[in-house]
Amino acid sequence: MSQDASAQQTLTADHRDAAPSRNLFAVVGAELFGSFLLVFVGVGIALYASLHGAGALGVALGSGVAFMAAAAAIGSVSGGHLTPALTLGSAIAGRTPWAHVPAYWLAQVVGAVAAAAALFTTIPKNLVEGQSATFDGLNDFFSTTANGFEEHSGAFRSASEAFFAPYFAQGITPQQIDDAVASGQLVMPSFPEFSLVAVGIMEVLATALLVGVALAVTDRRTRNRFAPVVVGLTFGFLVLLATPLSGGSLNPARSLATALFSEGWALGQVWVFLVAPLVGAALGALFYRGFVPDDQAVVVADDVVVEEVEEVTEVVVTDTTPEAAAPSTTDASPSLEKDTTATSPEVPTTARETAAPSAPTTPPETASTTPAERTEDPEAPTGTTAPKGTKKPKGTGATD
Repeated sequence: MSQDASAQQTLTADHRDAAPSRNLFAVVGAELFGSFLLVFVGVGIALYASLHGAGALGVALGSGVAFMAAAAAIGSVSGGHLTPALTLGSAIAGRTPWAHVPAYWLAQVVGAVAAAAALFTTIPKNLVEGQSATFDGLNDFFSTTANGFEEHSGAFRSASEAFFAPYFAQGITPQQIDDAVASGQLVMPSFPEFSLVAVGIMEVLATALLVGVALAVTDRRTRNRFAPVVVGLTFGFLVLLATPLSGGSLNPARSLATALFSEGWALGQVWVFLVAPLVGAALGALFYRGFVPDDQAVVVADDVVVEEVEEVTEVVVTDTTPEAAAPSTTDASPSLEKDTTATSPEVPTTARETAAPSAPTTPPETASTTPAERTEDPEAPTGTTAPKGTKKPKGTGATD
């Protein structure tokens, strides 16, 4: 019986909504891959948008689909943060240990920079060389993907490209246009510009909404199986919303990666796109935490979220042999006996008496007993009817 009690204690499990402990190296590798995919697709479409005519809508949808694919691919490994903003929001919400945040950020930045470097090497030289070249160099061409404000905002860039496109199509060089503007032969129109404040507000609010949606749809109470699709579409349309102002960042790793391969102005303005998304992520996470009841607070275990569940399931293994059905007075503590009674079907009284017979209270019948006194069932005790399928133990009835 002591072995059975030990087995019960060993197999009694407190099943919680917990994922297994994950290897931090696997998490880093997954986030690096996801960040590379997101930046390679999103920035790649924006880099060559003027050649294939994708436009702002194509860039936003491409970024959203890339986010879906990356989140679905690595979500089971690292949670699919993909951006430093989502990692910060997850940490504030209690879903990611703060000790793992630097590893997440490093992997995301390295993946984004690697993707930007790969795209930079694909730029054809004839776009930036020769008299008919519309760009001053590789960095100038790559600057079309960088985030900025004022004269480097998305709307200003788009309007200027649309204005100069007919001149470039006629073979007029940028230098000739500059000379015409200086001499007064060409009057430059007023292109829309967005200030630092407007860009900062947009980046903060858009990132806050993204983090709020991501935390909400991945909450265990929602049981949403389409979280990557929801978050990916939200990311894509928020990028589309922010494109006229800043080119659409919401991702500090993306902004830093593109600034490293662009002209100097990009590095001078990149700080806005490092700070604003992180501020927005913090606001979104705090806003989400305000709607989480105290009794459903999340608990962090390793790098994954362990949320308390409503019920605790106990798995109890009970020996159903007749010997285990008999009560014991030496082994098994009262709590274990209670668990056994609660989890085992009630044994009928006659079955218990048959499984554990007691000594007869009357002396056994002698050989002089006449056959007439042994009537009905020859193996049943005197005055009783034996249950079907039971046999009388030896020494409790008459001898042959």
